[in-house]
Amino acid sequence: MGHKVSGQRRKPDNQLYKTNQTRTGNTSVEQYREPLNNQYTAASFSLNKYGFNQALNDSLLNSTNPRPLALYICDDQSLATDIFNQLVLHSESISAYLKEQFILWKWSLTQENYHEFLTIVATDAGEEVAAVIDSLPSEVYPLLICLVFDRGEIKVKSVIHGTMSDREALPLLLQARDTFVAAFELPDTSGLHEFTRVAADFNGETSSIISIHRIENTLWLIQYLNQKQMIENRLGHNNTERLLFHGCPYEAAKNILQQAFDHSRIGTNGTACGHGFYFSSSRYVSDQYAVPNPSTGAKRMLMCRVLVGRSCQGNSTMTKCPSSYDSTTNGSDVFVVYSNRHILPEYLITYK
Repeated sequence: MGHKVSGQRRKPDNQLYKTNQTRTGNTSVEQYREPLNNQYTAASFSLNKYGFNQALNDSLLNSTNPRPLALYICDDQSLATDIFNQLVLHSESISAYLKEQFILWKWSLTQENYHEFLTIVATDAGEEVAAVIDSLPSEVYPLLICLVFDRGEIKVKSVIHGTMSDREALPLLLQARDTFVAAFELPDTSGLHEFTRVAADFNGETSSIISIHRIENTLWLIQYLNQKQMIENRLGHNNTERLLFHGCPYEAAKNILQQAFDHSRIGTNGTACGHGFYFSSSRYVSDQYAVPNPSTGAKRMLMCRVLVGRSCQGNSTMTKCPSSYDSTTNGSDVFVVYSNRHILPEYLITYK
């Protein structure tokens, strides 16, 4: 998917020189540039040296340590860039915070590669991000663009202009980081009545909990939230998900957590309500499919957020949901979804 960019080229650097001569008083370009080049050729933090798509994978899409992405757009030959590097980017506070909380990716901008740059951004991050960048005038370059997730989509949260000071830039970085962290926060179900009830049930006469492990996978969360938003928009309300159980053989639980729910295994444990992934609101139903570890007798069950959305009665002929529906059901305690992006495993329960 490409991005329609304007045919207007960026203004020549002389406009940037004029802007920053105001900040440096009467100091000449030659006098100011030489010490900057000598002092700041080596960055005090690491730049992502790979392509933009890889930078996204290393930051926003990183499944183990996700971080917001700071996109640094600059002209290496511009005095404005030298000044911004010294006064902002390599200041102690900004440099330390970027290194700890962000992945930084740099594009060395020229008049010749501007269209190529926007196309790359539009393809990998979306046309909305590219449009924001394209709307910014050359007078505010260089730019530090902070990208975050908002409801499963990549968004521009903060734009730090080359004319800003480090004191102005730091709050914008903090704001972007806070927004990024908040986007991945789901309500903690461990304090909910339903979770407490479930834990109590497992510790009843017929079974006892060995352990409960929280499951965290950034990529699954992004996919799930994106699907959740689309379903909510279509249905006009946010009552689209349920906390349900999935029982499976002991080792299969590990495989699910490593590789997600596998579409090729659909139908292994029945198709009475459709050819999909089966969940139940009753742990007793799911327990029937929880094959124990032969050596220890321990069982495993997954507690998952499931996008049931609008549900209809299922049958064995269904390979997908009817139009305008999101899941099928037996009309009681069993629900079937047909995409693993509608499933977010949240807890792994080991019990006997």
